[in-house]
Amino acid sequence: MTDGETSETTAEEAFALVGNELRAGILRVLGETPHEGVSFSELRERVDSDVDSGQFNYHLQKLVGPFVEKTDDGYVLRPPGLALYRAIKAGAFSRSLTVEGFDAEFDCYFCESPVEAAYDDGLFTMTCSGCGHLYARTTLPPSAVEGDRSELLTRVDQYNRHGMGLSADGVCPVCANPMALEFLDSDTVAWADGTERLDVFCHRSCDHCGREQYMTVGLALLHHPAVVSFFHDHAVDVTAIPHWELEFVMTDNYLTVRSRDPWEFELAVHCEGETLTLVVDDELNVIDEERS
Repeated sequence: MTDGETSETTAEEAFALVGNELRAGILRVLGETPHEGVSFSELRERVDSDVDSGQFNYHLQKLVGPFVEKTDDGYVLRPPGLALYRAIKAGAFSRSLTVEGFDAEFDCYFCESPVEAAYDDGLFTMTCSGCGHLYARTTLPPSAVEGDRSELLTRVDQYNRHGMGLSADGVCPVCANPMALEFLDSDTVAWADGTERLDVFCHRSCDHCGREQYMTVGLALLHHPAVVSFFHDHAVDVTAIPHWELEFVMTDNYLTVRSRDPWEFELAVHCEGETLTLVVDDELNVIDEERS
């Protein structure tokens, strides 16, 4: 294939290719050593040595091209095959899990009741036990909450940060395509039950895969150099603080809407007795900043 050429397998064809126990076993074995070639004989031995050699080769060749590549060192997964293997390992397609509500380790900014985290069938949420305010709604694979949960909240924080950071910069965290930007009054967002105490949403959307991301203006600016350096100057690593522990990120209590046509905002960030004030335009650009 030369530069500029594309080859496409339909979704139906892709699912049909791996909708076979033997082919799924081939992907699993190759995924266990993704950077090492596996010979035909070793691959057959590790998948199912009882399968006839001709039958095994038939199924293997169905995968060669879309998901598997034959090299001088043996068979290896191509990038799409590796992505599929990792999605399967994460349990995104094959496992369902429910985790009852547990302490999210911070109190609601509106009523001071404990906030509870929960997980059900791929969806992680953080909700105030008192007023019902929704603090987080994140899609996570089951593998994220299986086993030891002692650092679950830390991992969810970092997972959210990086996904939302990409979205804030206009890059889709799913397909890496551009994301459009708009600002929406909270009362115009149909799904926003439980977030009525927010004034405005920063909304990013991807026309390619349909990914949507709603966030506060504070969250969209959390990784901005002015914010990071402001906290750093006070010996605070804001990248290590769970973002739900930052009030300017989780509420609009420190956000002023200066204009709606075009949109313009003023965000106040406080730390150690000093205030960083950012003026933000309708493209999420910081057009002015001041410390006081």
